[in-house]
Amino acid sequence: MYKRRIPVITDSDKELPYYLVDVGSNWNQEHVVRPNGYLHQWIQCVEGEGELLTGGRTYRVKEGMAMLLLKGVPHEYYAISPSWTVDWIVFDGHQVEPFLKRTAGIPTSGALYVSRPDIFASKIQSVMDILQTEGTLQSLQCSSMIYSLLTDIVQYTSIHPNNSATSLNFKLKPVFEYIEQNYDKPLALEGMAEIAGITPQHLCTVFKKTTNNRIFQYINSVRIKKSKELLLQHPQMQIKEIAYLTGFGDANYFCSVFKKQEQLSPNQFRKIHHY
Repeated sequence: MYKRRIPVITDSDKELPYYLVDVGSNWNQEHVVRPNGYLHQWIQCVEGEGELLTGGRTYRVKEGMAMLLLKGVPHEYYAISPSWTVDWIVFDGHQVEPFLKRTAGIPTSGALYVSRPDIFASKIQSVMDILQTEGTLQSLQCSSMIYSLLTDIVQYTSIHPNNSATSLNFKLKPVFEYIEQNYDKPLALEGMAEIAGITPQHLCTVFKKTTNNRIFQYINSVRIKKSKELLLQHPQMQIKEIAYLTGFGDANYFCSVFKKQEQLSPNQFRKIHHY
């Protein structure tokens, strides 16, 4: 038995960065054709198979997959098995598109592999539960759930199987541990790639996809974190010594990186925490 909930949407709701338009579960998906597109949609396959046509491409969508349809993008989808059961959520808001395109790196509509479909199913059920309760906070609670779902898309989906950020993060765990244990030493790309069991070029690609940072940017961020700890724990320690202890061979370079990241010099950072 499918369920569907449509919320009351006020003008103030539309001012939220994310707001709910429609949500449903266990829906026997019919043939849908939208030549002018619709709002943002997450449609997750529960059972059966279907096809999505968008952007001049055809995607097969089966269990363990979902469709992410962006606002205003023409699309068509339909079952190719006797029945095609899906969960879905429709949403909008002025921050949805910037989040998907800039943060998630998803510029177009399409089909995605989902490493944890249970998490998305649980979120959709939570939204439906919220709409069954009485109260004036429904729109805020649903907005929060939509943001959470969007961050799940970043973590648990990919255009290729077993390639989500969470899966890649697991593969990079030895590299993160190595950086944490050796941030105070010179770190070579080749050595870190060997630890990960991949080529240096592939390490750079995977690291950027997983963290949205280049690997040496991340290393500098770890070193700056460690330097802030030393600045606070040892008020009398000289800046050049802190630079050396955190893997910066040159104090001037350390100060330059610190100021770029913190908008404060190391001494200014220290002063605002010690009176």
